[in-house]
Amino acid sequence: MRKKIIILIWIVLIILLYFFIQKYNKIDSFLFKYPDYPINFAGEEMPVDSKHFSNKEKFDREFIVTSNTLYQFYLYVKRYPLYIPYIEKKLKEAKIPDDFKYLVIIESALRNDVISSAWAWWIWQFMPETAKSYWLRIDDFVDERYNFEKSTDSAIRYLNNIYKDLWNRTLVAASYNRWENAIKKALKDQNTDNYYDLYLNEETWRYVFKILAVKYIIKNYLEHKKVMDVFIWESFTIPNTKIIQEWEIPDLVKWANEKWQSYNNVKLLNPWIKSTLLPEWEWEIKILK
Repeated sequence: MRKKIIILIWIVLIILLYFFIQKYNKIDSFLFKYPDYPINFAGEEMPVDSKHFSNKEKFDREFIVTSNTLYQFYLYVKRYPLYIPYIEKKLKEAKIPDDFKYLVIIESALRNDVISSAWAWWIWQFMPETAKSYWLRIDDFVDERYNFEKSTDSAIRYLNNIYKDLWNRTLVAASYNRWENAIKKALKDQNTDNYYDLYLNEETWRYVFKILAVKYIIKNYLEHKKVMDVFIWESFTIPNTKIIQEWEIPDLVKWANEKWQSYNNVKLLNPWIKSTLLPEWEWEIKILK
């Protein structure tokens, strides 16, 4: 009798394993489903004619690398609800194409602790000088590059300003990576007006193709979300919060306790606060409801 039970358990396990493999293969095929040409960023088509013979290879490289890095893809998807819906809303309000939401994924992988080798920080990867010029406060007490809402507003203004100068969305994306003046100089020196005709440093050379790869992989995911979420499990969710306005906070720990909040949660919800106090100013502090 015991032997029959063991055999039955093994049969059940084999059947479960079979269905697991079938579903995993289905997920794999979704991620590796190449998009149909033409491929575009913000409505601007990636050329694949004989003059641009290398573009398919460049896109293919980024698509395969991104598709094969499944753990990174899972984290993109898990963090997606924390940031992307808000960014979509702000892009729409500013009449900026929705595809720019993929730029922020390439910049930071939607991680809130990213610091680049060039000291660009957080989700939008602002350099200190750029952040200050777009109205973000950085001092001993706060760093508003870590304020998601404010840094998103600044990024929107930045993208719009570049577009007013270049009038090409693909070049705007490249400029976000390389700086506008560097892209303009490259365009002038190489006598072209097209990103896909530019010879650039490797990071910027790959930058738009990385955005395109993420765009079409995320689109694949959203088309097959129900099946793929079986393996991704739960996405991260935004907690229920409210905003408290304060003029001055001499002791942030004491203030948190008075509001029935943990200091840890206040810091997590307001990563832009660097100090344990806030001087006189019109502060908006996010806390749990």
